[in-house]
This record gives sequence, structure tokens and C-alpha cells, in this order.
Amino acid sequence: MTGNQSLFSTTWNDASEEDALYTRLSIPALLAAIFGAASFLVFMTPWFFFLSVLGILFAFIAISTIGKAEGGLTGLRFAQFGLCSSIVSLTAVVVLWPSYQYGVRVEADRFFRIWFDALQHNNIPLAKGLTSPYWERPASDKPEEWWKNQYENNFLHKSVHSYMENKLIRVLLALGGKAKVSYYKTLSVTTGEDKDTVVAVYAVNFPNDNGETETFFVRMTGKRSFPNGDIKSAGWALEGFPAVTVPDELKSIAQASKNGTAETQIQTDHDHHDHNHQHHEH
Repeated sequence: MTGNQSLFSTTWNDASEEDALYTRLSIPALLAAIFGAASFLVFMTPWFFFLSVLGILFAFIAISTIGKAEGGLTGLRFAQFGLCSSIVSLTAVVVLWPSYQYGVRVEADRFFRIWFDALQHNNIPLAKGLTSPYWERPASDKPEEWWKNQYENNFLHKSVHSYMENKLIRVLLALGGKAKVSYYKTLSVTTGEDKDTVVAVYAVNFPNDNGETETFFVRMTGKRSFPNGDIKSAGWALEGFPAVTVPDELKSIAQASKNGTAETQIQTDHDHHDHNHQHHEH
């Protein structure tokens, strides 16, 4: 290699026309180009980062063997393409994906806090509605209509009854504003073709009977899906019931009137919203 030549020189060790009959294509150079082109799949999911690593590896092997072949091998441009492409895609994995995942975590945190806040303010329609993406939820600004549907439709009635028998739901409703919810840690952020899933843990602090602060932890799982593959229309939904271990101080709340608590709450809230609706009409 002469002093004015580099790894990215397009003329380095190129064979002359006379020697072209005696040269052959470098297999590592071809593989570098293939892996380099395929490495752009990392923009779909970072799990394809190994393609970038292979592209860089084969590119350096090709550049080295082509140089040592002294004109007996061609394919330097393939190797250069594979090297550049692989470096670009690997940089995307290192820089862009962490930024993307951070943004997803921030969105998930806002979504989870809406759910906690809804239960602390006794907004059952909103809290239960968050188990579905926004395009499948009933209108959150029409609680009277929501309660009327739950009360009159047997299937929906049983559904909300079952929902409100969950220990965590009853505890958060009972604690109300006395509970202080704070982010604790993120367990995982996964990205698929049509959804992002975040699993995070939240700490719930509450005063016990002695005035001391107690804490229990809630594991939340949220899924962000894209209708028709449109990321601009992405929507969040809770996936299953949040996981929680209810402390001894709250077990009495969680177990109290298990067979009647939800039914009473449904009837009371329905009557309350119905009364307000009639009052506004008058």
C-alpha cells in the first residue's frame, strides 16, 4: 500500500485490464456487501445488530486479503460499501434505539400515571377504559352513558363487577388521595413489528394506622400498538391486571365485602351519575 492510498481508496490494488483475466472476486468482500445492505434491518429492530458486526468483520477481512493478493482479487468497492453501511447501522443501534426506548418509557410513565390517578379519584370508567387502546374505548367524557351501559347490559355488568373485585383496584379506591404513587424502575422495554411493550414498577406510599408510611409495589405492563401500522396513531393499553403484593395493613380493605363491594359501587356510582344527569337536564 503506498502512502497516498487508504482503506477507502477506489484504485487501491485494482487490477489493470491486462490482469483482469487472472483476477477473481473476493468472497469476503461479497459477504461484506450483503451483510452491510442487510444491516439496515436494525431500523426495524435492534436485534439485527449482528448483521452490522458481520459486515464490518468481513469487510476488514476482504480489504486485508485483497491488499495481500497484489491484484489477484477484486471486490474492494464491495468491501468498502459493506464497511460503511455496517458502521452506519451499528451507530444507529448504539444511538437511535436507546433514544427511541427512552421516549417509549416516558410515554408509558404518563399513561400508567393516568390509570393510578383515575382510581384515586374514583373514575372507574376511565380506569377500566385504559385496558383498551383509545380507538376501542367508550367516550371518557360521558360517564353517565358508560354507567348506564354497564348497569343495563348483563355482560358489561359482570365485567365491571369482576374488575372492581381485584385487590389492587379496591385498595387504590379506598386509599384515594392518601396514596402517593411514584416511579420505581423499568423492568423491560421490547419492540416488535406492531407494538411496544413496557413493564415498569411503581411504589405506592400510604400512611398506616400509626401515622407511619408504608410502601407496596405495583408492576404495570403497557402495550403501545399501531392501528394499520401508523406510528402517528399509536395508542396505549394496559395488558392484564397489574401485579401487586398487598401488605397486611391493607388486606382488610382488599378482602372486605368481596361479594358485595363491586355491586354496591356499581349501583352507587350509577345512581350518582344518573342523578347528576337528571339534575343537569332540569
